[in-house]
Amino acid sequence: MIKKVICSVGVIFCLHTGPVHAQDRLATDTIGYYRRQIDTLDHQLIDLLGQRMKAARAIGIYKLEHKIGVVQSARFEEVLEAAIRRGGALQLSEAFVRALYNEVHKESIRQQELLRAEKKETAR
Repeated sequence: MIKKVICSVGVIFCLHTGPVHAQDRLATDTIGYYRRQIDTLDHQLIDLLGQRMKAARAIGIYKLEHKIGVVQSARFEEVLEAAIRRGGALQLSEAFVRALYNEVHKESIRQQELLRAEKKETAR
């Protein structure tokens, strides 16, 4: 029943607006759908990056308390290689994943160094 109604509406729409306009409308609806999906995913990406930086700050506090350096190169390489493998399985280029993780790593370092600077300021 629903399919018949949808088909009928589609036919009426095509007859009313003409086939070219109906195709334009369908393309606009389709691109609009995918743009809304991308907007939602972009929002989630920023939220996840915020959560990741919160975890990085928590690690930074631990490192401060235990006198561990900010940069742990072996750990970063381990995380990066795992991300490259996962990204490859999802059709993401190695160059993209590497660039993305380098930027995320830089921000993690910046956040942890901020914690160290704040601790020095409060120690004075």
